[in-house]
Amino acid sequence: MFTLRLLFYSIIFIEIFTIIYNLIKFLVFKIYNYSFQKTYDSKYNNDFHLYVLIPCYKEKKVIKNTIQYFLKLINNNSNIDFYIITTQKEKEENPSLQTTYDYILNLNIKSKKFHILNYPHVNGMMADQLNYAINKILESQDLPKDRVYFSIYNADSHPDSSTFIELFEKISQYHFPKVIQQYSNYFLNYETQDFIMRGFSIYQTAFEFRNGVINNNLSKLLYSHVVGHGLTIRADYITSIGGFTSKFWCEDIYLTGLIHNSNEKILSLKSFDNAENPTNLKVQIVQNAVWFKTASHHFSIFKDIQRHNNLSLNGLIWLLHELRASFIWIFMPLFILYTFVYPIISQNYKLLLLAIITYFVFIFVNYFLNLLVVNFKRFHNYIKNYFSTCLAVLLTCIGPIYSLFLKEKIKTER
Repeated sequence: MFTLRLLFYSIIFIEIFTIIYNLIKFLVFKIYNYSFQKTYDSKYNNDFHLYVLIPCYKEKKVIKNTIQYFLKLINNNSNIDFYIITTQKEKEENPSLQTTYDYILNLNIKSKKFHILNYPHVNGMMADQLNYAINKILESQDLPKDRVYFSIYNADSHPDSSTFIELFEKISQYHFPKVIQQYSNYFLNYETQDFIMRGFSIYQTAFEFRNGVINNNLSKLLYSHVVGHGLTIRADYITSIGGFTSKFWCEDIYLTGLIHNSNEKILSLKSFDNAENPTNLKVQIVQNAVWFKTASHHFSIFKDIQRHNNLSLNGLIWLLHELRASFIWIFMPLFILYTFVYPIISQNYKLLLLAIITYFVFIFVNYFLNLLVVNFKRFHNYIKNYFSTCLAVLLTCIGPIYSLFLKEKIKTER
């Protein structure tokens, strides 16, 4: 009985420690006044070219609106070209259905900024589509590779209207940096989601703000990541590391490890990519399982990186962060549930009250408080779904558990 009580208090202590730790980070972030006021200087060095790449696989439902959105966003900027990369895999899997490639061709889009490439092979993943497009583009342009950038987005991405203005300014201000990340909020389809899925939208968005925006702007020793959508990377850097890897399901997790090991700085934008969250819990679980399947293979990723690069202190720190993050992802919800179950079984309702209050504060500081890195309006709009977030966080371990039985990568449904 003593061991069970000790476990209870240990979990409560970890929750309180996490609350204090993230509260301090947030306050330091606000004290340093990392402003999100979008005031950009239009006079920047534009001696470079940006290629926006959107890899597509079975995306007929959303791609038309996305193409129209991006063409409006680019607005005939002479330094930007826009590419959709489809795959022959669709035709091979179901010859009787219209492919995304054929669908887009039938849209008959009239814009010199718009291009489409069809990855000609029937195997491979998104990384292979991206590498194919990068190689094709570099073959047909004359700028040196350190003056060429690729921005990667998803088929449902809708980045803020200030995105490319800020991106060009950032490239000029930091003298052609290698890696720039635009983090995401997952509120694009928020109004159509049910109670539990709104909680997952807040959970995922808060994760991006905390580990991406806050951590990146405090210290490169803190846990931070790049994401496959909103990523802008310099051509010479991505080609020097052999392109995006297809050895692991999530190429961006591998790339994160590589960037940290090579001590590269991840610059973050103040604008955001507005993305959709999965529409139901089943799809959410599958998506999380795919992400966790790669994230949990941190030792395999680390060994692969070591084969081509010398081990650095930052690389080791990244590995420790990944170990901690994977452990928390799969076990923390179970531990928190234990803090509710143990007092009920032991009929100690003071401990139950302590567990409930601690958890409520834990959710507020770790998730809702992070929404204030943008503005109060965002916080005000989503605090109404506080209890759906409390429930969603307790369910976040289902995806990682399901990944143990996942044998092949499954595309997230739209």
